[in-house]
Amino acid sequence: MSASNSRRVLELSLPLKTNVLLFYGKAPYGDAYGGYSNLYDCYGHLDAYEVSTSTTNIEIGHRISSELYSKFIIVENLFAGIQSMLLNTTLPAGTVISATQAPSGVATKYKFDVTTTSAINWESYVDASGYSPYETTHERYPLEDKLCALYRQLTTINSAEGELRAGSGEAQVRVAHDLLCVLNEVRCAEPISEAETVAKYIANEIYTRTRKYFSASDEFTGGPVTNVTFQDFTTVKAAFLSEAEKATRPYQPNDATVWPTESDLNSVASYDLSEFPFNFNLPRGATHTAFNKTQKMFYYPQTFNVSGMGVPGVGDTYNARSYYYPAELIYFGNSPVRTSNASKKASDYPNGVANWDDDNSWDASWSGTQVSASTRAVAMTYDINYGVAMLETKVQFKSSTTDPGYIYDNNHAVQEEWQGVTLDPTEEPDKKIPVTNGCFKLTGIIIGGQADHIGWDHLPAKNGDNYKYGFIYDKAISSDAQPIPATGTSQSNYTLVFDNFRAASQTDGIYTPATDQDKVHVALEFRNDTGMDFYGNHNMIRDGGYFYLIGVLDPTNKTISSWPTNHIIPPYTAAGASQEVSRVFIQDFKTTATFTIGPESLHNAYLTVPDLRSSSMNIGLSVDISWETGLNFDDVTLGNN
Repeated sequence: MSASNSRRVLELSLPLKTNVLLFYGKAPYGDAYGGYSNLYDCYGHLDAYEVSTSTTNIEIGHRISSELYSKFIIVENLFAGIQSMLLNTTLPAGTVISATQAPSGVATKYKFDVTTTSAINWESYVDASGYSPYETTHERYPLEDKLCALYRQLTTINSAEGELRAGSGEAQVRVAHDLLCVLNEVRCAEPISEAETVAKYIANEIYTRTRKYFSASDEFTGGPVTNVTFQDFTTVKAAFLSEAEKATRPYQPNDATVWPTESDLNSVASYDLSEFPFNFNLPRGATHTAFNKTQKMFYYPQTFNVSGMGVPGVGDTYNARSYYYPAELIYFGNSPVRTSNASKKASDYPNGVANWDDDNSWDASWSGTQVSASTRAVAMTYDINYGVAMLETKVQFKSSTTDPGYIYDNNHAVQEEWQGVTLDPTEEPDKKIPVTNGCFKLTGIIIGGQADHIGWDHLPAKNGDNYKYGFIYDKAISSDAQPIPATGTSQSNYTLVFDNFRAASQTDGIYTPATDQDKVHVALEFRNDTGMDFYGNHNMIRDGGYFYLIGVLDPTNKTISSWPTNHIIPPYTAAGASQEVSRVFIQDFKTTATFTIGPESLHNAYLTVPDLRSSSMNIGLSVDISWETGLNFDDVTLGNN
């Protein structure tokens, strides 16, 4: 149906005195899903959009069902358990190490005969005094220092500074790779003391345990370990269930989180661990790990206090169930009627939007405004329009003016943080990264501040006594929009969203709008295709890895100058007109946002979706917005405070 051929005539029975019609509709799904197995990734989803039952309080579509969420938790606990057990590797008192013995597959033997007099575990090397746990009157030896540094890097997560440690399957593989490389170096080294013989032995114990869960191409000469991947699920499950430590160290650092049982693990056997949580229909950065220093255990926090990605005055927490599909393509009409006492054929109704909106196209018989006993024909006065808003996303680079064609990573600040010192600007400089076509690829868009329920008018509705908010996650990014060009803007990607009008109060069904309409935080997910590793906000972002940059769409001081004249948009005044309140997302409007990756945006690149309400969150994108018949965000710089 086009704008020039857009009428639809139906036979209906209407009650007497009807003077307004409400229209609801949604577009049918197509046959092709654009390469995605889930049609909702292409067409959006509401959990309960049934006009025949109720449109007063509709839940928007969760990206992960409650059943899948329970399995999601099992995979998280498996990952946390594996890391925790590796971390707690212990050499019991009385362990005998023979100088003639060599680690499995390693030519270099242990150099000294050693019998430990007391238990030594991996954490023993992280002694503030800096002394050897085996030879307590001697400073740590070089191999002991390597184990100490490795333990600290694994367990030191600067949450207070805003660091989030990625918890995805991809991140687990990368951690395992780094872990195996360092451990292999230690276990293949030539020890210079009994203490280093013990360190070499412990390194091999940790290495051997790690290899139960991860396959790799070993370099027994101490060189880098390559081709690290998860073992097949059956092997991982058997290794996890056989670990004796699991039975003796109950894992409960976070509420009632417990070790997965065999039954639990069987329920997730079909999932590729390396694709978690993307294979649970969530962003790759939707999960992250934390470390419980008291119990010496890793765990996955289950809730994050982000209050709807920056929505003020809302104290809700979110978890993986707070990610939603984009909106469906919904149509909405709320219109007074024209009535006629004359019978009409379909051809008697004006055809096309322009004609329908032209009062001169309606003959004199269309003089009524409500249904009476003599009414034979009824028409909606206003057009039917979209019940949702649209975000058009574009991305561009703004490279350095001093080094044209380059942007910079965050190496200098990260090295200062790790070393605990202030470095001269010439020391450990930020890495210069050349801007080339497609060096970053847009792979997902996360839009905050979306109410988890909508009302009959498609405006945010309360969930219980309060409004609750989550995130729309759009992973069906147009292939044309994915590569970011070195110059100019990317092709557009389009995401359907819901109106984010915020009311201060409501009386007799009429909203009083909040004075300041909400800012909307948007996280753009990129893949690093630069061919190099670089440092983001706190962590290294690997070549081929994914990261997030945050931008804010701020409607402050932006005003829509042209509101529709041929239909009304919620919320309504007491007289039935539109309340013309400028906000980021407006029903039936398209919001255009052009995000800019600036020279220092990578200083604020995150490995996971950050706590977007935290005071330590840094904005990485600059953005300006415009509306098509509304706001336009032309220059949203990613990564600038």
